[in-house]
Order: sequence, then C-alpha cells, then structure tokens
Amino acid sequence: MFIAVAFLVLVQVSHSQPIAPPAEAHLVHQSRLFALPDRAVGYVPASAGLRPPLLVLLHGAGHRQAEMVRDFEAEADERGIVLLAPDSRGSTWDAVSDAEGPPDVDSPLSRKFGHRFSRSRDADRVEAAISALATILPVDRKRTALAGFSDGATFALAMGMSRDHDFSAVIAWSPGIAIETENPARGRKVLVSHGRQDALLKFSVTCGDIVPLLRSEGGDVSFLPFDGGHDAPTAVKDAFLDAVFGPLPGKAARPLPTGTPTCLHSTADLPFRP
Repeated sequence: MFIAVAFLVLVQVSHSQPIAPPAEAHLVHQSRLFALPDRAVGYVPASAGLRPPLLVLLHGAGHRQAEMVRDFEAEADERGIVLLAPDSRGSTWDAVSDAEGPPDVDSPLSRKFGHRFSRSRDADRVEAAISALATILPVDRKRTALAGFSDGATFALAMGMSRDHDFSAVIAWSPGIAIETENPARGRKVLVSHGRQDALLKFSVTCGDIVPLLRSEGGDVSFLPFDGGHDAPTAVKDAFLDAVFGPLPGKAARPLPTGTPTCLHSTADLPFRP
C-alpha cells in the first residue's frame, strides 16, 4: 500500500522540488520511496543496513524511472539493496539517440565517433543522482552496480564500461546497440542477457556485436541468452544479482554460463584494446 501511495505522490511533485526524505536514521527501519533532484527516484528498503549496496537502474525508451523501481522493489526488499532510478532528459538516453542517428557521411569525425561514448549530459545526471542519494544515506560505492533494460541497457554498457565512472559491475538486460567506450575499464564485471525471440531488439546484435565489443574492451563478460522475447525474466535477474551482490542467505548462487554461445551472425574477431 505504501508503494502505491508513494508513486501517486511522486507524480504530483514538481520536478524542481523533490520530496524531503525522512531523517537518515529512520530510512533503515521502514521502506521509503522518495524523489531526488532532476526527476530521479530513490528507494530504501527496510532491510537495508547502515552502508548498503546500491543498484542504479536505467529505464528503456519511452519509459520512466518509477517503473524501474517498481520492477525491482521485491528484489531490493529481499536483498537489502538500495535502488536509484535516474531519468533521461529525452525520451531515451542521449548516447543512445546519438548512436541511433546515421553518421554524417561528409564528416570524418562523425563517422569515427558516432558510436563511441566518452561523456554525456545524461551520464552527468546519473552521477549527480548518485551524489544526491549519498547525502541522504551513505551507500557503499564499492558495491554500486549500474544496470539497465533495453535502451537503458545500451546506455549502461557504454557508461558503465568507462574508466571515468566507478562501478563494481554493469548489468544489461536486452541491449540494442554496440557503442564503443572511449576509455574502457579493463576487468570490470559485465553481465548481459538477451531473449532469442526478441522482436524489438535483435538477439543477434547482442550476441554477435555487443558481447564481442565488450570483450575486446577488456570487460569480464558473462552472457546469458534465454528463450523468450524482450524481457528480463526473474531467473535471469536473480542470477545477475547473485553474481554482483552475493546469494541470498542460506541459498546457493545461481550459476552463470561459461563459454561463448553460437550467434546467428558474428562480426570478425575484434582486437583486444589494452
């Protein structure tokens, strides 16, 4: 009941006037959903400790931040994970919009950097949201993961693989575009899933283009294909959260796949980027 009421309150709040959250001492005693500056939303479950892990969630195109909190509320409650859902300024994340547009054939720079991420305004918004949340509740930045679904997954991979942004892991459920990261963080844990029957964003692009690119950038990549469409099934979510935050007490971690699956098409092997 609290969550439903809180979402109604969030809809009515002015973008320039975030809800004043309760005192920090009370945040760990009962679940709280509250607004942060620039349309970001935070959720602190009653199960959170005094320095909890953080899962930053990036929405898909045409969706909003509150939907991501709703979709991961149960996992946050069960695991004691704080959720943060920033909002893109446009209908989707800026680096994704840039990558979706055709490069200017008359511009060598456009052809070279059209699908390369260095820094963006939306990335700055994500970092600002993390900083705003940290003023309310000191989360553990060493256990902070960046995750996204659909276009949010595409943006999470580009931003999350950057050495300029400090994340313990990056999670991408059903991304759609291979975006090269200008300054990749070698060895960063990256978890990617995609449905083989996805009719919206092609499985073959993730399997044949995105995963090889991430590995060429030095990412510690696990790829989990599944039979299904444009989705993040509960079993896949649980496997990735186990890998990043550890299994639930008394339960074994769900195993991640090893090896490289067969793709419908595959780019030529990409050189490893030191």
